[in-house]
Amino acid sequence: MEKKNIVLTLFLLLIVLFSGCIQQIAGNEISSNKKDVYSNKTLMFEMKLPAGWKDDAMWNLPYGGIVNFVNDKYPWWPSGDDGAIRRDLQKYGTLSIVQVNMDTQLVPVGYTLEYARSQELKREAGITYEGNTTLGGEKAWEIIRKYRTVGDLFQRDINVIHGNRLYVLRFKVISTDVEKRDNVTAELESNFNEMSSSFRFID
Repeated sequence: MEKKNIVLTLFLLLIVLFSGCIQQIAGNEISSNKKDVYSNKTLMFEMKLPAGWKDDAMWNLPYGGIVNFVNDKYPWWPSGDDGAIRRDLQKYGTLSIVQVNMDTQLVPVGYTLEYARSQELKREAGITYEGNTTLGGEKAWEIIRKYRTVGDLFQRDINVIHGNRLYVLRFKVISTDVEKRDNVTAELESNFNEMSSSFRFID
C-alpha cells in the first residue's frame, strides 16, 4: 500500500513539474513575442529623386524612422507647428512633401493588405480613390485624400507590407487655395510616379 502511495505521489509530482515546464515555455514564448512587438531595424531603400527634389536626413527614432523628400519649388520642412506652416504658406502659397515612414509596430503573421483595408482603415470624409498598386515590386494599395487641415490638403498614400512591417510612401500638397493645390498636384504627379516606381527595399 505504501509503495502504491509513493508511486502515485511521484507520478503526481512529475505531472506538476511537467505542467510547470510547459507553462514556463509558453510564458517565455509570450514574453519573447512581446519583445518583438516593436522593431529597431533601420528602413533601407533606394528611390530615384527627380530634378528639383532634395532629401532630408534619416530620423533615427527608437522604433522606426522617417525620411522626407522636399521639392525646391514648393518646400515644406514639417515642424508640427501649425503657425510655422501658415507662415510658409504665406511665403510660398503651396507646399509639397514626399515622406517614407516605418510603422512602429510589426504586423502579425498572416496580416495582409486586404485585412488592413477591410478591418483597420477607418473611412474618412475626403477619401476619393482607393486601388491596388505596387511598391518596390510588392503588392500595395493606395488612397487619395482631399480634406481641410491648416490649408487644403491633397494626400496620396501607398501602403505596402514588406516582410512583417508596414511602410507608407506619402505624397502631400498643401495650399490655402484649392485651385492652386490641384494645379500643383497635377504638376508634381509625374514626379511622384517616378519616385514610387523606382522605390526599392534593401534588406
